[in-house]
Amino acid sequence: MSKKGRRVRRKKTSTGRIYVAVIMLFMIGAMTVQMVNLYRKNQDYKKTEEALEKQLESAKQKQDKLKEDEEYVGSDEYIEKEASEKLGLTHDNWIIFKEKEN
Repeated sequence: MSKKGRRVRRKKTSTGRIYVAVIMLFMIGAMTVQMVNLYRKNQDYKKTEEALEKQLESAKQKQDKLKEDEEYVGSDEYIEKEASEKLGLTHDNWIIFKEKEN
């Protein structure tokens, strides 16, 4: 009887080890899938970050251009140019040459 009891224990022990091994493999597989998903998300986030950085750089360049335009519009040079082109105003010492229309 003692031999029979030992066999049963060994079967239970080896069956328990198999269950533990299967559970461990399942957990390792699940973690691997999660790691792959996280890696893909990370790659997507990096691409999004690069695109947003390009947009930011473009917006900064546009902002600089608008600041330059704002400074130019406020300058005396711009006011004189617009006054002479649109209103026909001139300085006292300016000589205006006009082409004859045929």
